[in-house]
Amino acid sequence: MKKRSIVLLVLMAMLFAIPAYAESSRAIDYFTDIEFDGTEATCITQITGDRVTDSITATMTLKRGNRVINSWSGSGNGILSMRGIADVSRRVTYTLVLEWTVNGVAKTPVTIQKTNN
Repeated sequence: MKKRSIVLLVLMAMLFAIPAYAESSRAIDYFTDIEFDGTEATCITQITGDRVTDSITATMTLKRGNRVINSWSGSGNGILSMRGIADVSRRVTYTLVLEWTVNGVAKTPVTIQKTNN
């Protein structure tokens, strides 16, 4: 009986020693791309914060050379998904620039280039 009580106490101590977190941590991550369909470009971005409470702001800017074609801004908490559509020309290279912050801290801008074939 004494051994059973000791084993039970040890198991209970181990159970209470395991921390419980209300929110889990994850790595800050992003994805951004340009998809072409004829003469239409769809610009997409998804940013995932480190925590569900992280404040995220972003601006996507689509350019042809130095000329701005269109720009889209958004904000959210935890995850920010953005989508913007613009008219484009065929056989032209476009640049999408993503400028973003997490909790007010500016992150390195992301630039991608794609040609609309």
